[in-house]
Amino acid sequence: MKRPLSSLRTTIGRALFAAAPLWLASCGGDGVDCEIDAVFTDHQASEIRRAADDWNRFTTREVTFAPQGEGDWLILRASVTENRLGYAQRKRRLIRINPVTPDDQVYAVALHELGHALGLGHVKQGVMDPERQTILFSAEDMAECRRVGACPD
Repeated sequence: MKRPLSSLRTTIGRALFAAAPLWLASCGGDGVDCEIDAVFTDHQASEIRRAADDWNRFTTREVTFAPQGEGDWLILRASVTENRLGYAQRKRRLIRINPVTPDDQVYAVALHELGHALGLGHVKQGVMDPERQTILFSAEDMAECRRVGACPD
């Protein structure tokens, strides 16, 4: 049995309306409120905070940190597929940093994954480059940040 077109439009409209708060939390103007899982060492947690501070120099969507159990986004040490050092899941509001990530690379991984939490996609060169790790923001990073509305024009 086919559904009437008006019923399909209503269903799609409801689904989009229901998804809007999640999209706004990950890509909207309210910023990214994070919680760092207690399994990170003090040094690793400070590197994650330093990555957030660096994004906050550019973005209009502030990355903030909440007490345990109160953040919208959870940053945790967890296995990541495909030999990656990190992975961000906007739908779940989750940032995973692989336990095998060396301490001296936690900052770079957090910088990249927080970019995803802010709504940025991958670029060919810069912090958001998925192939080469760097801690230097590029013109491409800034263009992507402006494109998604996370950085001012």
